[in-house]
Amino acid sequence: MEKVVKIISEAIIGTEFKNKVYLVGGYVRDKIMGNYSDDLDIVVELPTGGRRLAKFLHEKKLCSKPVIFDNFGTAFVLMNNHKIEFVMTRKEIYRDKDRKPDVAFGTLEEDIFRRDFTINSNVINVNSDKIIDISGKGIEDIENKIIRSTSDSEIIFSEDPLRMLRAVRFAVRFGFMIEENTKAGIMNNAEKLKHISWERRRDELTKMLESEKPCEAVQMLYEFGLMKN
Repeated sequence: MEKVVKIISEAIIGTEFKNKVYLVGGYVRDKIMGNYSDDLDIVVELPTGGRRLAKFLHEKKLCSKPVIFDNFGTAFVLMNNHKIEFVMTRKEIYRDKDRKPDVAFGTLEEDIFRRDFTINSNVINVNSDKIIDISGKGIEDIENKIIRSTSDSEIIFSEDPLRMLRAVRFAVRFGFMIEENTKAGIMNNAEKLKHISWERRRDELTKMLESEKPCEAVQMLYEFGLMKN
């Protein structure tokens, strides 16, 4: 995967994309934790940047022809047999009970603070290879084994209730604890999980049950009121 990152880094030198391309999410979290990850998500801090970067790399014959999803400004490609997702940095507006947000170009900070937890809020500049802790708590919470929402937990879980199941899954997977304000946000919004399709809930539950501590996951689900929905 590091070879893929190097290819992208070298390809964008001298272009508008230089220092506008960032690794985000689970790949960065796992790198900080010393774990290998094959899940590479890339954001580009330019309008329609994800699609444009994917097309740019394809024109240079560095990846497959992009599969484009215009609604979210997302492009998927294959590079060195790795599936890579490119997307512009964005801000999202959720409508009540609608899990499909309106999407618009946003700053890197807006993109990060719309995400779920601080452990997933660190980014890596592809060109400088520097880790940037956007939330100011991302690295610290990984070190202290804490699950914390990136911003107001009431908003984070109200916008996308599936994040409540993700909080439990991450806590069980990594042996982390959910901090009090985040826990309160889950309990206050537990009933909103009913607005999420059973298929998406099932996928999260399956991952918990396949973890090394399924009993702890079930206990937490009951404690937070997430089994009622």
